[in-house]
Amino acid sequence: MPRRAPLSDGPGAEPAYCAACDLHHARRPDWLCPKCGMPVEYDAALSSRRARAAAAEHRPPFPAGSLVAGAVMAVTSLALALGFARDPATDHPWPLVAAIVLLGVLGLELLIKVHPARWVVAAAVPISAVILSESLVRARAPGLMPDPLPPVVRAALRDAIRALSPTTLLLVAGLLVGSLVLVVGRPGRARIAAGALLAAPLAIAGVVRALLPLGGQSP
Repeated sequence: MPRRAPLSDGPGAEPAYCAACDLHHARRPDWLCPKCGMPVEYDAALSSRRARAAAAEHRPPFPAGSLVAGAVMAVTSLALALGFARDPATDHPWPLVAAIVLLGVLGLELLIKVHPARWVVAAAVPISAVILSESLVRARAPGLMPDPLPPVVRAALRDAIRALSPTTLLLVAGLLVGSLVLVVGRPGRARIAAGALLAAPLAIAGVVRALLPLGGQSP
């Protein structure tokens, strides 16, 4: 076994493992176990755990804005799910179900502080905005440019968007913009408040709709 430079038993000491007595300890200069005196080996597992712990200590805290975005998305998903469960009569259920699942999954991941979920939201929001905007423009000017989507997909997307009222489209746009404001970077209190004001109305409308009697729901 190759010799290494002697190290102290302090916090930065090199980890060692004795297979004879199953002791994890700081390596001594003579490579012998302090308990049983047998030769020891380098403890790669303990070293890896120490490295992960050190990285976790120096990792910046999860941004508060992303937690707010996660809460808004989760509440929006729950409100839409409750509304759909109470009144599932819709001509285009699958886009709504997909939106409910996506919002729920991303919201929960942000709430449990999954860092990659921030980048998923940051990428998904512009893509969704482009798809929504392109569909609205194409509905008013269908011959403006060649359609990259198959006719079946385009028809389903057009019908789903057409089923949304102008107010709902505005609330969806607010959710997209507000979520992007909340998850990008590390927003301060003013930006968090602005993002929440933009993103929350769709959740509030969904909660109100879910609590109203069926006969009193707006079309």
